[in-house]
Amino acid sequence: MLGCDRVSLQGLEWMVSLYNNNLNGILADEMGLGKTIQTIALITYLMEHKRLNGPYLIIVPLSLVLPWHVLILMLSDLLVLYQLFFFLQIRWKYMIVDEGHRMKNHHCKLTQVLNTHYVAPRRILLTGTPLQNKLPELWALLNFLLPTIFKSCSTFEQWFNAPFAMTGERVLQQFA
Repeated sequence: MLGCDRVSLQGLEWMVSLYNNNLNGILADEMGLGKTIQTIALITYLMEHKRLNGPYLIIVPLSLVLPWHVLILMLSDLLVLYQLFFFLQIRWKYMIVDEGHRMKNHHCKLTQVLNTHYVAPRRILLTGTPLQNKLPELWALLNFLLPTIFKSCSTFEQWFNAPFAMTGERVLQQFA
């Protein structure tokens, strides 16, 4: 990316490494650090260097449609999709969800619709909002991205709660 800063280039390199390793991920940067440009650069890279010509599904809240649309019109001939339900039959190469933190509730309508009706082997969530401290919310995001790895919320909670719970008990016993 010509004229980009080091952070943006690192973000792009990280997303390319996700692609090269057949992984999905969350690009979580502060607002204004260029997640949209980095994502468009990723798509451009995939089209030019990997010959992955799409289609790409970019899901954005209505408040972000105009910024995405303007940037895409300036940089390439990609199509911004405005109505999700019209595109149910398409086998997407990538699904990119801007403001991905909205999917922290596993039962939210957006998560249900995307998991039920849309096929995309590659997925990226973009967010400028810090991830929550609650394990079920983190699990919901990871389950959307890597459902074969993060199948069960209860198992996920056991992985992360059990080691810390025991450590805390040992500390309390020392003071008793």
